Amino acid sequence: MNEDDVARSAQLALLLEVSAYPKPGNVDRTHDFKDTSYEHFLASSVAVYPVLRAAAARGSGKGLGVGELVRRGVEESTAWQSGGNTHFGALLLLIPLTMAAGACERYDPEKIKRKATEIMRNTTTDDAIEVYRAFPKAKVKVRRDVPEFNLTDEGAIKEIRKKQFSLYEILTISASYDLISRELVGGFELTFRYAALINDFAKEKRINDAITRAYLKLLSEEEDTFITMKFGSEKSRYVKERAKRIVNQGYKREEIEELDAELIKEGLNPGSTADIIAAALFISILGGLRF
Repeated sequence: MNEDDVARSAQLALLLEVSAYPKPGNVDRTHDFKDTSYEHFLASSVAVYPVLRAAAARGSGKGLGVGELVRRGVEESTAWQSGGNTHFGALLLLIPLTMAAGACERYDPEKIKRKATEIMRNTTTDDAIEVYRAFPKAKVKVRRDVPEFNLTDEGAIKEIRKKQFSLYEILTISASYDLISRELVGGFELTFRYAALINDFAKEKRINDAITRAYLKLLSEEEDTFITMKFGSEKSRYVKERAKRIVNQGYKREEIEELDAELIKEGLNPGSTADIIAAALFISILGGLRF
């Protein structure tokens, strides 16, 4: 597929995801976090375009690997805004997806999915090291109680190199507690399922409402890693159940806004959910979703 079309689809997905409102607990066009604003996400979405295009061009078999593309995406993002981590999780998902799309002659979701899965399985030790190097640049909050390859341990890179673990193997370890890792080693199941759901919602709803409904549906089905990491599984289960009630009662606007206000007040931000919705939007837009 055309590299510019692939990159534009990914960039538009990032812009639409952050702009959707109400999106309980996350930055959107109506409210910010203390240190990270809507404008920071806009700047980051624009800044990563060259890297997204390079990833799509990588589909031809030449160029940078997953890890270095992720690191460069983080560097571009942080060079253009001062709000810290805006798109690290989204980049982890979008880089192999844009690489896969670039390798396909035309839009074929099953082929893109298979290719992205293959790209992740073929990642190398160098990819793992590059992603580890990107973490401090992105200022990503990470779990400190993992037994292997702790991201806060400077010796982790030496250990990865010594044991020759690939990025895929590292993510397989973290998949037990991290939603994005599980998506990357599990064949992008949620990404493509929610792309189809966004398409269905968009047939009858404005794109904003299609996005927020898909976001809430995912939040009602999966405990969000960001919340679990910062506040524990009890809080993430609570948010999941609240979202499930909203979905079951028909996505009433006042209930969504009430949950949004509650999560913002308590600092409960479902960042992993937002990242997967951004990736799903990319697949939808690439496939021809227009609004």
